[in-house]
Amino acid sequence: MATAEQLAKSISIEKRGIHVLLWNNQDDLVRSLLVLLAVLKDLPNSPLLLSSPEESVRLLRPMFELQSALEETLTEKDLLRPVRDILLIIFLQQATSHSIAPWLNGWRSALADEPGTLLVIRNADFLDFQRFAPDLASFFGPKIYDSSSMLSIWGEDTARRMKTVLPNEFCMILKELPGPSPSKEEIEYWLKQHPPLKTEIVEEV
Repeated sequence: MATAEQLAKSISIEKRGIHVLLWNNQDDLVRSLLVLLAVLKDLPNSPLLLSSPEESVRLLRPMFELQSALEETLTEKDLLRPVRDILLIIFLQQATSHSIAPWLNGWRSALADEPGTLLVIRNADFLDFQRFAPDLASFFGPKIYDSSSMLSIWGEDTARRMKTVLPNEFCMILKELPGPSPSKEEIEYWLKQHPPLKTEIVEEV
């Protein structure tokens, strides 16, 4: 079984591509996101909730059109720097794969550009998502992680950076998704039950 720290390190090391974080309930999802953001503290991110095709176009098209325009003007020296310096964290609203996945399928290359994209999808919707976005799904490879089966294991460096609440923009998105989010007290209790491990032990997991 994987850990959220491994997911974060994969995003950090690969620096491009499309990772997937699956979830069943918000308890597991929030815990995974807290670890993820602690590891990726120095990588700017932009969380987005997609609930309809119109919203997908409104939020993503201007960004990708600018990205494409910038790529056309790059010099050889510029190619060493990413056009987009923000990790996209895209939450897909429940039961919207049939309408949103085809749009994302057409933007698969832009989504995969450095520093990449993390798609957050409910487990029950994932098969439909792959069916409606087959080309995009081919980009996933082994980069699929399930928050419901993640081990609560992380190193001391991650523990020092970890918060007990998510940033406000994430909390606003979670309010729109099914199920309740864990309270700050529940997260604090969870952290007490899972003290950090030494780095060398974590690397062996």
